Amino acid sequence: MDTVPARNRLTRLSVEYNLTEHCNLSCYGCDHASPLLPEKFADVQDFARDFEALASVFHSQQFRIVGGEPTLHPRLLDFIAEARRINIADSIVLITNGVLLHEAPAELWERIDQLWLSAYPGVSRKLDHDECARICQAHNVILKVWYANEFNQTVINNRIDNPELVNGIFRECKMAGEYSCHTVHEGRFYRCSIAPFMEPRLAMRGVSFSNREIDGVPLHDNPSLYEDIERCLNGQTPLAACSYCLGSSGQFVPHHQLNRLGRRQWLEEDNSRDIEVVRVRLLGRG
Repeated sequence: MDTVPARNRLTRLSVEYNLTEHCNLSCYGCDHASPLLPEKFADVQDFARDFEALASVFHSQQFRIVGGEPTLHPRLLDFIAEARRINIADSIVLITNGVLLHEAPAELWERIDQLWLSAYPGVSRKLDHDECARICQAHNVILKVWYANEFNQTVINNRIDNPELVNGIFRECKMAGEYSCHTVHEGRFYRCSIAPFMEPRLAMRGVSFSNREIDGVPLHDNPSLYEDIERCLNGQTPLAACSYCLGSSGQFVPHHQLNRLGRRQWLEEDNSRDIEVVRVRLLGRG
């Protein structure tokens, strides 16, 4: 489709992109399922092609670089340069656990606008908080630190078979709404950052689940791209992925790192009780 005039493009707080699907940490409760997924690096050319298409109809205040762990990608700076060229957003935000920031090239600090640092208990960083703050201040980078002592429980292993509850979770979900965790992944635009990773996570459990065609708007060869993304952003129907997710309604669970056994146990966990807790809170007893 032709480029929509800038003043008429769809606008939101942010859009995200996963530079990697794997991570150098193994956090229980990671809503992208990074501790379970194999090593995978995004391709710069695919990124540019996807965001050139999106930028024809959409613009956001923030472009959030996420993972996995984005600083694992050897071409991090190239992705930032392409995001600037395409002008998909007003500012560029790097979200990281900070473990590898001491190895970051000097250019990184000159090219980002914000650094969101997730500080996990028991995880040490060679670039400590004071030095990181000093570098950010020197380069006019806004630093935000999230002390992640607990995670909101999101992805679950049991399917939610109650349509009313799925609707309630969707309506209350801040990730698809207030937090603006909209995501581009492999040629498609998703309202929610969890949705692209639901299928591979469930496949590890032997569950046949496919939501790519349902939840993701194709960015290429799509003459109705504007209308499709508008419906995606404003629709009142839950995503297919919502049937295996508690959204922002799940309980908070203590953060901890998983070993191999812990990852297997997480994948085999029975979440029926967690679903019931959310059902009672959202729909009441009965």
